[in-house]
Amino acid sequence: MEKTKRYLIFILGLFVNSLGVSLITKANLGTSPISSIPYVLSLNFPLSLGNFTVIFSLLLIFLQLLILGRNFKAEHVLQIPVSFAFG
Repeated sequence: MEKTKRYLIFILGLFVNSLGVSLITKANLGTSPISSIPYVLSLNFPLSLGNFTVIFSLLLIFLQLLILGRNFKAEHVLQIPVSFAFG
């Protein structure tokens, strides 16, 4: 039960964070450093900020896999669904 509660709070926080990034970007108040690359790409290509955020996150996870090699653990794969939820 405790683990379920933690996951629900994590998912809620993830969506609140995503909403904050979206609102700040739409209000032209700037972007966070991690969102700046997807934001610039979304200005020049037909994909949205969310699409580029997912693509960029997947690229970073792939680079993490290359860097860690054998130290890349199975639980690191859980970053992929979180990337889709955040995007």
